[in-house]
Amino acid sequence: MAVGAHDNLDRALVKKYQSLKVDNAVIQSSMIDPNKMMETMNDYANAHMEAFRIQNALRDLCNKAISMNIQYTKMKSVKSKKERMQEAARKVVAAQMAKKNALAQKLAKEPRPSIA
Repeated sequence: MAVGAHDNLDRALVKKYQSLKVDNAVIQSSMIDPNKMMETMNDYANAHMEAFRIQNALRDLCNKAISMNIQYTKMKSVKSKKERMQEAARKVVAAQMAKKNALAQKLAKEPRPSIA
């Protein structure tokens, strides 16, 4: 982006007013020293960067503390639907066999009637 007149009207205005001198003492006396302004801006930037560094250090410290406190546990392996159905069928068969064995033991203890 260029600084200066962009068209004929701007050029004419610049030529007309470039020879005039304006004495505005109020602006000159109230102006802030540029060096002081640069020092202030530098201090502000340094404070901002230091806060950023502290924030990053705190984030790293928290991440380390959290990762050191994590207790890993072994998870059960996820079974497929087929495996779950086979396991359920085994349980049903085992329950039926247990009932059959209990009934067989009960019948074995009872005396049998004799045919005499």
